[in-house]
Amino acid sequence: MSETTAKEIMTRDLVRATDGMTIEEALKVLINHRVTGLPVVDENGKMTGVISEYDILSQISKSKKNRGEVFQDLIVYSRKVDAISEDTPLSKIVNEFLDTKFRRLPVVDKDGSLVGIITRRDLMKVYYYRSRLAD
Repeated sequence: MSETTAKEIMTRDLVRATDGMTIEEALKVLINHRVTGLPVVDENGKMTGVISEYDILSQISKSKKNRGEVFQDLIVYSRKVDAISEDTPLSKIVNEFLDTKFRRLPVVDKDGSLVGIITRRDLMKVYYYRSRLAD
């Protein structure tokens, strides 16, 4: 039996930010979808980075502008992308989460386009349902 891969457990219905999004737009997505971070993609769907609640709070708190003005600024996000491929096995996904302490890992195809996301909760579900099947 082959090991489970990212492709089998990733969420495909993605919430994402785009290059050129304002702080206000990003906050709206985070709040409405109850997520703490978003992958950022360009107009072609290629991964360009990630933005988190922390990034936005940091940008707001460091701004000299009043709150109404700063919300119109473009998001500043981490361009260091730790993405995994669709074929990454479960054991490597777990190790990536443990080594980085990330809450989510973007999944990209061979062209670097964002195709899914895996959260720590997704891994918990895999282990939980496997244990239920073993009973």
